[in-house]
Amino acid sequence: MDLIGGYLLVILILFAANIALLLGNYELNKLKLAFISVLGFVGSFVLMYASNFISFVISDFSYVLFGIFIALVVIWIYYFKNNDFKRTLYLITGVSVISVFFISSQSNLDMTLMTSYSLIVFISLFVVYQLSNLLHHAKRRYPVIVSEFMCLNTILMFIFALTYNSVITLNYLSYRAFLILTPAYKLIYAIIAIIVILIIGVFINDKMGENS
Repeated sequence: MDLIGGYLLVILILFAANIALLLGNYELNKLKLAFISVLGFVGSFVLMYASNFISFVISDFSYVLFGIFIALVVIWIYYFKNNDFKRTLYLITGVSVISVFFISSQSNLDMTLMTSYSLIVFISLFVVYQLSNLLHHAKRRYPVIVSEFMCLNTILMFIFALTYNSVITLNYLSYRAFLILTPAYKLIYAIIAIIVILIIGVFINDKMGENS
C-alpha cells in the first residue's frame, strides 16, 4: 500500500461505520442489510476503479483532507442541532462518495487492494449495523452515541489533515522494521486500535451499568 492508500482504508472504515450507525436508527431485516452492504461493496469498488481514469495530481493533498474535515464539521453541527438521521445519512453518503473518489485517484491501488477495500466496506456496514442494535440498550441515548462517533470521525480527519505533510516527508529508511509497519502505517493502525477500544469501552460501560 502507498501512504494515501492507507489513509483511504481508514477513511472507508470510518465512513462505512458512520453510515451503518445512522442506519441503526431504522429497523432493517437481514435481506435489506445484505443489500445495502453489497451496494457499499459495489459502490466503493466502482469509485476506486473509476478514479483510475482521472489524470490529475493534487500538489498538497492535505487541503483535500482539510476540505473533508470542514464538510464533516458542518454535517456534525447540523446533526447535533436537529438529530435528523435521514438527511444526515444522505449528506454523509455524499461526502463519502466524493472523498473516496478523490482520495483513491491519488493512490496506487491494484485490483486486489480495491477488492479487499470494498470487502472491508461490506464487513464494516454489516457488522457495525448489527452492533448498533446493542447500542440502543446503552445508558446513553442512541442519537448521542452517533453524535459522539461523528465527532470522533471529524477529529481523526483533522489529525490526518494536520499530520499528512509531516508523515509524507518521513525518511522511512531511517526506521527499523517493526511488525512490517512503517511509521505512517503505525499511526493508521493505532487509530484503528483507538476506535476498537472505544467501541469495547461502550459495551463494558453498558455492562457495568446493568450490574450496578
